[in-house]
Amino acid sequence: MNRQTNRHRRYLLLAAPLLASAVGLTPAFAAQGRPQTEPGAAPAAPSCELVVAGGGKPGGDPRYKLHLGGFPAKQPVRVDGPKTSFRATVNGKGELDRSGVNHGAYRVTFKARGSQKDVRVTCAAPPADKQGSGKQGVKVGKVEVVVLTPPGTVIDCASPTTAEFDGKITATGPGKVRFHWTFTGGSKPVSPGSADFPAGTTTQALLHVAEVPARPNASTVTVYATLHLPDQKKSARSGPVTFTCEK
Repeated sequence: MNRQTNRHRRYLLLAAPLLASAVGLTPAFAAQGRPQTEPGAAPAAPSCELVVAGGGKPGGDPRYKLHLGGFPAKQPVRVDGPKTSFRATVNGKGELDRSGVNHGAYRVTFKARGSQKDVRVTCAAPPADKQGSGKQGVKVGKVEVVVLTPPGTVIDCASPTTAEFDGKITATGPGKVRFHWTFTGGSKPVSPGSADFPAGTTTQALLHVAEVPARPNASTVTVYATLHLPDQKKSARSGPVTFTCEK
């Protein structure tokens, strides 16, 4: 009887370390069975939105900001929009802000984690702000018209010809400046258009080729052109262009 009891005690002493090891390993095995969340795993719904950021001048083009959110952390993306396409990487929170963008339709493309498939997200956008007419968003400092046709040019006055002028507008943007021309005292607007000015002060040149009608029996023909900026209520008139008629 004593021998059997001693034998059982020895078995228990030998088995105790093995049981302790098994108990200690159980959490590790359980952890292997649980699903692991990879850092930067893609959320269910990445989003992109174009918002009015403010900061534009009164009456000028508003400023917009593109906001991305809910993307995988540190995810490289490509953004395509009106007159722009750029690549960037979202931050650790899956967000990205890009200020100073134009209004329009934007789309974000990125590679899904674990595959080469492109995922595309269309950006929500507010209605375009119509206040950016260029009337007050641009400050025009100077308007002038330079004659390009050489003085004393000899022409056949019995046939139509042309005279060339170079209009110059110096303005501080950003924004648009509308313009049109009139010719030799006429009031009918011709060659209307608009000039886009970036931020800062720049000068833009506007070539204007005016039709000069035939003047039979004339000895000389004198013409001029005027550049008008209707929104700014400014104008500039060229010097005279005098043609000499062939004899």
